[in-house]
Amino acid sequence: MANSSALKGKLRLNRPFNQNFLMGCILACLPGIYLALTGLGAGGGQPTSQHVASITNSILYGVYTFFGWCAGTFLNYFGPSITVCIGGLGYPLYAGSLWAFGNGVDQAFPLFAGAFLGFSAALLWTGAGFIQFAYAEEKDKAKYITYQWSLSAVGGTIGSLIAFAANFHKTSVDGASAAVYIVFIIIMCIAIVGALLLLVKPKNVVRDDGRHIAVFKQPNIKTEIVGVWKVMSDPKIIILLPAMFAGEMILAPASSINGYFFNLRTRSLANLLFNFIMIPAPLLLAWVMDSPKIKSRKMRGVVGVTAIGTITMASLAGVLGWICVHDIDRHKTPPGADWTDGSAAVGYIFLYLFFGIVDACFQIVVQWTLSALTNDPVLCARYAGAFRGTVSLGMCIAFTLDARTVSYKNQIIIQLCVYALALASLYYVILTYVKETNYFAEENVIVPVAFEEKAIVEGLVADDVIRRERELEKIARGLALDEESNESNEAVAEAETVHVKG
Repeated sequence: MANSSALKGKLRLNRPFNQNFLMGCILACLPGIYLALTGLGAGGGQPTSQHVASITNSILYGVYTFFGWCAGTFLNYFGPSITVCIGGLGYPLYAGSLWAFGNGVDQAFPLFAGAFLGFSAALLWTGAGFIQFAYAEEKDKAKYITYQWSLSAVGGTIGSLIAFAANFHKTSVDGASAAVYIVFIIIMCIAIVGALLLLVKPKNVVRDDGRHIAVFKQPNIKTEIVGVWKVMSDPKIIILLPAMFAGEMILAPASSINGYFFNLRTRSLANLLFNFIMIPAPLLLAWVMDSPKIKSRKMRGVVGVTAIGTITMASLAGVLGWICVHDIDRHKTPPGADWTDGSAAVGYIFLYLFFGIVDACFQIVVQWTLSALTNDPVLCARYAGAFRGTVSLGMCIAFTLDARTVSYKNQIIIQLCVYALALASLYYVILTYVKETNYFAEENVIVPVAFEEKAIVEGLVADDVIRRERELEKIARGLALDEESNESNEAVAEAETVHVKG
């Protein structure tokens, strides 16, 4: 019986780990599949479609920038379930628009779909960031972030595998087949329904020790506007802006070169490897950044940033050398290179693999840094929105440069400079602002039992602080019970109404 109860406890829907896992699965089916499509180059279309794909992405990330900074407020009002559900709607629309454009529909459709995806993706990723930031205990921050990333990469890998299998014998420069698009769109729609049904309200999330994560108060417009302004004017967030800005910029030139240089099956192979490497690489990074063997939280952050910073700068330097050695000029006719064509093709496939590590892991160290600054769920939502909004600004500029056909060499030089500044900002914020713990310092956050017991044994907290923590849990439990009671009363009233009508 005890084992059965324990199993039930581990599988309960309102467990933080399970909510994070479900969010990762949703990401796998939405942006994971989207990344597989984007990584094919030209949005999965022919190389001649690359210009329209880049313009679409510029619009997408421009809209994303604005709504990203506002998305935390939306989430605090409506919760993760509705936020993520609405946030998923843009993905099948966008995939469908690229399919339609490849079949002769006017470019206005993908441009509109890109703008709508900018709005919806801001909501989706803010919801994901909120869950990974707010639901994780401090000792598990990197794990929660990387589990989402790795699961998203599983989706991207499966999507890439589908595309690779469909295109294996295509040595031409055609676009992706209709079957690939149809499968992708169906998977995306299933994920949207899953978000609505499976993501629970934050006030009902309960840790394995029986405690809620925080006391959630009803937000209002004034406090949310003031809250967003405080985040925008916070010195540590301002200093961290270059790192957030750089987060995903690498994807623009990397995918563009992939689309320009290779034939379809080689693009598909490179894309498969790009997505696959994002499964193990983040998990290895999480092992370092949550490692109890590195006692100092600051030092764990520094080690993680140093490792990823080295890979980032080396990868960019490598592709710059590759461009110069092989005289890659986007204004020439696309070569349609195959993986059998020698060192130039193999060299970029290898570099593209490393870009997959950079794309995932650089964002992870930025997200870890943000999550290390607070445990307050309301602030976590705002930080998640700020991160996604600023990342998208970087992507908007990167894709705009590509849409303006800036040479690949100049794009990479710009990125080298941006990433160097980003690394400097990360080091400064980690060394200056990251504390060993934020527990007991934030008003509405409920401290995990194990951490509280350790603090009591070590004499780190006063009795009145412990009493306050236990009162917070009673308040949180009462709010959750009140909601369950209200829902039960509404169900009874509805049943009685139906009975009377009958």
